[in-house]
Amino acid sequence: MNKIRCHSCAKELPEASLKYVVKVESFADFDGFLEDYSGDVESSMVEMLKDMKDIDQKTLESDVYHEAVFILCKVCRDKFYKNLPETSITGDMDREIKDTIH
Repeated sequence: MNKIRCHSCAKELPEASLKYVVKVESFADFDGFLEDYSGDVESSMVEMLKDMKDIDQKTLESDVYHEAVFILCKVCRDKFYKNLPETSITGDMDREIKDTIH
């Protein structure tokens, strides 16, 4: 069996030891609002699609959706949470965020 190591510090995590799976997911959010566009929409769309042909598919996908999964020891998991972005939002953040995601 392969040895499992912490993705952050590389500490070996033996079978039955305490370890954490941390999944980070980010995705583009669209609020349904499109600004008025003064140019020719059809020709602009054709131009945008031409430009996209030159961009690697994985790059395009990661601009819209990205996921990362890490196995961490307790020390690194705690460091991970301590280093999350600070916000001034307090209270029930989960409910507030769910109300803004479209």
